[in-house]
Amino acid sequence: MLLITCLSSYWGRPVAYLRIACVAMLTLLLVGLACGGYSGPPPIEEAREGLRPEYHILYEGEEGKTVLELLEATAESVVTKGQGDELLVATINSIEGGVEGRYWLYYVNGEAGLISASRMNTVEGDSVEWLFVR
Repeated sequence: MLLITCLSSYWGRPVAYLRIACVAMLTLLLVGLACGGYSGPPPIEEAREGLRPEYHILYEGEEGKTVLELLEATAESVVTKGQGDELLVATINSIEGGVEGRYWLYYVNGEAGLISASRMNTVEGDSVEWLFVR
């Protein structure tokens, strides 16, 4: 409220107009999120549907190896952007993310990776899949 009051006196507009504008913007934001907001990564079954073979990479986990280390050992080429927690796998085998709204997403044992591939450790018996999803 203090911010609205300060802004209203700065802009020379009555407080009521700013309150109405703030409520309207907040309502639009909440409705937008409820109707079409980000719902997280797609389930693996949905992500696999209709994928061309080159959009699907599968390998097994190894004790002490990260998802990224194993990908780099398996794929012909891997291009990353960023580092650490901000690392993003941008291109695998010359297939670049960001084209037609697609991006590379990894799954371990059927669960979407929610941390950087450089931080996700694997163990013997893990199933690691990279899918080029929308």
